[in-house]
Amino acid sequence: MNPPEPSAGGDGRLGMIVAAGGHGVRLGAGGSKQYLPLLGVPMVQRTIGALDECSAVDVIVVVVNREDVDYCSSEIVAELYTKVVAVVGGGSERALSVRNGLKALSAAGATEFVGVHDGARPLITCADVQRVRDHLDARPDLAGALPALFSVDTLKRVDENGRIVETPPRGRFVRAQTPQVFRWAPFAAAYAQPDSVLVLSTDDSSLVEAAGGRVDVVEGSHENLKVTTVADVRVAESILAERHR
Repeated sequence: MNPPEPSAGGDGRLGMIVAAGGHGVRLGAGGSKQYLPLLGVPMVQRTIGALDECSAVDVIVVVVNREDVDYCSSEIVAELYTKVVAVVGGGSERALSVRNGLKALSAAGATEFVGVHDGARPLITCADVQRVRDHLDARPDLAGALPALFSVDTLKRVDENGRIVETPPRGRFVRAQTPQVFRWAPFAAAYAQPDSVLVLSTDDSSLVEAAGGRVDVVEGSHENLKVTTVADVRVAESILAERHR
């Protein structure tokens, strides 16, 4: 796919891809974990709603499992969110799903910035998005930026047998979060690579970095957790209850 050009005039618009595929194996959801209710509201619906209300986000594309497109369109998105322009099916791997989302964004009209956010991070706030946008606005030399948290745990590198081979200094390691936001051209160029390259990526930033783009980290939020386990569900619901008191 040739990288589409950004919107005329470089108006700073941000198109957000919500990556909401997967089947919740670790969560034991017995299906797509994105629809697991958090205080009665499906997780992905909370994610979409938070981004739809954020003034820093202009356009949203939601990527789900192919078999879930009709359900998500009619039951989750429907006519609730003014910024959602498409719900599309994903691919066999996350990067292929993101590429499908990028195609849908391009069809809706390319934006100057493109971001990717995990559908399983429902506690995202507009302040989280704005910190990344502000950093990119201030640094035109960057290809992208993402929120991250410095590790508070000691890190160990182990071999294939679980034996410790190194204890690196933790101060140089961070835990990457989303939304990861990029300028359109380097992001689209990174995703124009062959499938064989895309499926090896660990996240969106790694593809842009490997293509020579510089990506910075900004301060993340401990509340912007990725709901992966049953314990995460309890924490997420506790935070949501506290926010709505």
